[in-house]
Amino acid sequence: MIRILSVPERIKLFKEINRVHKQIYGSRMLYRCAWGGDYINIENDVRLDYHNEWVPINRSDAGKYYFYDDKGKDIPSLLGIFAWEAYDFYHLNPYEYRKVYGQKLADEDLISDYRGKRIRPDISHPIRCQQTYFNIQQRREGGKVWISSSWLYHYDCYGSGPGAGSLIYETLSESVGGDEKEVENLQKIYEEISDANGYEFKKALKRYFKGGKLQYNYWNGGYLFAASKEWRIKTLDQLNEAIEEEDKHFRNRLEEFIGWLRSNGLNLGKNAEEGLRKKMKEFYDAYLCNTAKKWCKFLVEEDKVEPSDVYLWWGGEPNSDDCYAFLTLFFDIDPDEIGSPRFDKRVSRNLRAIINIAEKEHYILSLHREYEPKVWNIVFS
Repeated sequence: MIRILSVPERIKLFKEINRVHKQIYGSRMLYRCAWGGDYINIENDVRLDYHNEWVPINRSDAGKYYFYDDKGKDIPSLLGIFAWEAYDFYHLNPYEYRKVYGQKLADEDLISDYRGKRIRPDISHPIRCQQTYFNIQQRREGGKVWISSSWLYHYDCYGSGPGAGSLIYETLSESVGGDEKEVENLQKIYEEISDANGYEFKKALKRYFKGGKLQYNYWNGGYLFAASKEWRIKTLDQLNEAIEEEDKHFRNRLEEFIGWLRSNGLNLGKNAEEGLRKKMKEFYDAYLCNTAKKWCKFLVEEDKVEPSDVYLWWGGEPNSDDCYAFLTLFFDIDPDEIGSPRFDKRVSRNLRAIINIAEKEHYILSLHREYEPKVWNIVFS
């Protein structure tokens, strides 16, 4: 029988991972729910409140702060692909730092050890450092706990700039020769049908979170980019096999998407539809497939130095943000191993591998962020 960890057991898990992290890096992790809430020092159960003060978390309120829910979706006990999920755990790299708004670092701001210069634990002003964040979830299937890097989601593809959403709007304009009035009309239709599609998906997702099957697709939530199945990839050969199979799947989904546009009154014409096919395929190859190749290459290189249990996950399961998750790096652990020597060994090796890869992959898996002295003080105290 699958044992789903209770909230106290999950917090214990966080503390154990934080303990192993401290053994590796000599510093604590920070934690904060992606849905809101304060930074939490996991080791001491204190949170950084709105007055920028560290305050204790009452035991009775621990679940509230560790699993903050402002969307009414019962985040602590999500059903679907995961029994529960928690975001985000922050690894701060004091050896990779940047000036804050042109501020120059003085010699007294840094100290040296065997790895080189790093930020002082008692620094007195804000510092931008490289931040890597990872997530922890428990799978419904098998009950394994996943520790993963950040996920590539639909908003990474449909976001601002030359993303998939931009290509769709560009095609709408081309289909009417750039006529402003007609373009405005087509955009209005597209937004209306996307909103309706999203509304129906949310209803289907509620049923899915209650244990039902998901029988509705959300195009603007990334369904076009969702994989045909769940891939666990370790080698470049496995990745090439996945890319070949998923290429066929993507082309079929793209035809479904164009058919969905037509069925909702957006007949773009032969030339515009063909242009959309070409643009979306180029985007899929350049962004999603190339990202998978880059991550997998880093994984292979990392395993040559020290073999790990980390895999590249490529799939299309929906999550609580009404969208599909595409790529991440992950390893899993058995809940019964928590606190054992095997747990320490596996988490130490695999967490280091994920962080090493993430620090090579800027913008998606790691970035630079400013932190106040009170955060640095408690992370390294």
